[in-house]
Amino acid sequence: MQTVLITCQRRDLDHLLDALGDWKQEGEAKIVLYGYTQKLLQDGFILMHWTKPITEGFQRMQLKEDPGIIDYLVYDLSPQRSDTTTL
Repeated sequence: MQTVLITCQRRDLDHLLDALGDWKQEGEAKIVLYGYTQKLLQDGFILMHWTKPITEGFQRMQLKEDPGIIDYLVYDLSPQRSDTTTL
């Protein structure tokens, strides 16, 4: 499973949720959490889980080219290891 954390300007959050809904309806993604950052209350965020690897089309069309997205992070949620390491 992959997870995406998206940050955006507050004014763009509703628009992005609508746009991301198209991907959600394909059954590949689930919006887990969204809202506004607490420090400035000017940035929005969206946290999504993907059941399949994130498509290049989504990364290119939604994440890289959408002017409403400030930044994003894609990471893999791997099964927990039995030999945990403390940082």
